[in-house]
Amino acid sequence: MKTKAAILRELHTPWSVEEIELDPPKAGEVLVKMIASGMCHSDEHLVTGDLAGATAPLPTIGGHEGAGIVMEVGPGVFSVAPGDHVVFGFVPACGKCPSCASG
Repeated sequence: MKTKAAILRELHTPWSVEEIELDPPKAGEVLVKMIASGMCHSDEHLVTGDLAGATAPLPTIGGHEGAGIVMEVGPGVFSVAPGDHVVFGFVPACGKCPSCASG
């Protein structure tokens, strides 16, 4: 699937909006067509590198608070299906701790 993304290639440089090609989802992954996504102060800290714990391997794609529609699911994904509307946030999920296990 082709889409546009805000990409940060180096610290202290502007975000660039580029067209990218997304791979099909692998095991445990979901491909979501983004309808809306926000860029906030956390994304700006990725540019400046001044927030502990807010580092990311470069290049990285910005925007972590979004909503969209599931287009494809990889093997082993049973909690969502193509056509489902989803939202997601900034907090990563391990899938194993008590908070993740309880949904």
